Amino acid sequence: MNAEQLAHKFRDKIAAAVVEKEKQTGIAAENIEKRTADSEHCKRAMEREVIPFLSELKHHLGDQFSFASQIELNDHRPVGVSFTIGSGAPTSITTAFGNIIVTRAGDSGTARGTPYVYAPDVEPYISNSGDLTRDKMAKLVEMVIDD
Repeated sequence: MNAEQLAHKFRDKIAAAVVEKEKQTGIAAENIEKRTADSEHCKRAMEREVIPFLSELKHHLGDQFSFASQIELNDHRPVGVSFTIGSGAPTSITTAFGNIIVTRAGDSGTARGTPYVYAPDVEPYISNSGDLTRDKMAKLVEMVIDD
């Protein structure tokens, strides 16, 4: 290739990148409403299901159970929670744009302090705001107790 061909190839690549950026910007704009709604569903589920369940568990287990909410700075609503049973490792549930991530430090044979991420397609099957229920939280706590 000569210099002119290389320059033409570079300009074509830049033009394609501009088109792709505009496309991705459009997709992001279209999905902002969905992400905002998903985020809202997660916060509502945390407030209505998860935190009341963990509060009830704290009542029954006393000093053997502790939990703390993770609060969003903008609206002071819960976006996550961490809990510990006995002297076990902490388990965390965090939400971001409708995605749920459940982790446990030092679980499943990993080194102490190394987080284990529960896959969304295996027990306790927590992957979206609809999974933040008392039943799923109870299953997660049962799994933690069993480990």
